[in-house]
Amino acid sequence: MNRSKIVFTDYYYPHNHIEVEILKKLGDVEIIDCTKLFPGGIKDEDRVLEYASDADAIIVQFAKISRRVIERLERCKIISRYAIGVDVIDVKAAKEKGIVVANVPDYCIEEVSDTAIAHIFNCVRKISRSNDLVHQEKWVFTNVKPIHRFSSLTVGLLAFGNISRKVAEKLRSFGVKILAYDPFFSQPEIYPWVTFLSLEEVLAQADILSVHVPLTEQSHHLLNRERFGLMKKGVIIVNTSRGGLIDEVALAEAIDLGIVAGAGLDVLEYPDEDYGKSILTRYSDKVCITSHFGWYSEEALIELQTKTAMNVYEMLKNGKPLYQV
Repeated sequence: MNRSKIVFTDYYYPHNHIEVEILKKLGDVEIIDCTKLFPGGIKDEDRVLEYASDADAIIVQFAKISRRVIERLERCKIISRYAIGVDVIDVKAAKEKGIVVANVPDYCIEEVSDTAIAHIFNCVRKISRSNDLVHQEKWVFTNVKPIHRFSSLTVGLLAFGNISRKVAEKLRSFGVKILAYDPFFSQPEIYPWVTFLSLEEVLAQADILSVHVPLTEQSHHLLNRERFGLMKKGVIIVNTSRGGLIDEVALAEAIDLGIVAGAGLDVLEYPDEDYGKSILTRYSDKVCITSHFGWYSEEALIELQTKTAMNVYEMLKNGKPLYQV
């Protein structure tokens, strides 16, 4: 049996001991960890090709695996990503090349759904804003008006995948009306307490919009100037999916116009380390931005690292990963 070569392009976790131990069980294997060679690993296409062009498997977090890279991979069988989304990988090009793209679609459902709900409650009850005012010795309840009873509100879920469904299940007990838009969800009868509508109808009726759509070329800037114009005045926007789903300039304009009363965002259009460049950081009284940590718990991290490696192990050992896009 030929020796297998596995390349880690990049990751930002403390270590990859879990993955390495799993992959060593393949037997004769060469493991190249580019984070050990370059701080933060490699993301440049030419550098990726330098180290991974002859790899049997590539494990990636943020490095962009474009068509150009994929077409030059000589024997790659699988590209496994540390994530649910695979927007950094040209999936179409990989399929044309016969390369499997794998993700971990179920590792942080509890964590991200909890984060979405935390942002919803923070925006509705204005917890962060009240805290800021107390520290500024400006506390009177009129400074956070208006606040509406949560059970009187309508929550609109954009997409109805694993995380969004978990949000719906957790919110159900609060008595809110739940709407959902998802043209790809085929079993609405399983959720008779959720009203499925068109995108335009959800945008027009929801007091709170929680975004759970995968980022693709088609969904980029799903919430743009035109669609903010369809929303209720005073709507709350929560995004724990991908930053590129929202046109941030259009969101800032909607805040200025009073269309959007508040937003809770765990993701922005900028890379994590560049969040400070976003125009939305100017709206600290109306926008709560967290550091793309919605996926994180100690348990979720272990699960992600384990399953990302198991995708590669199963593919090289048995010809099929745990999860395939």
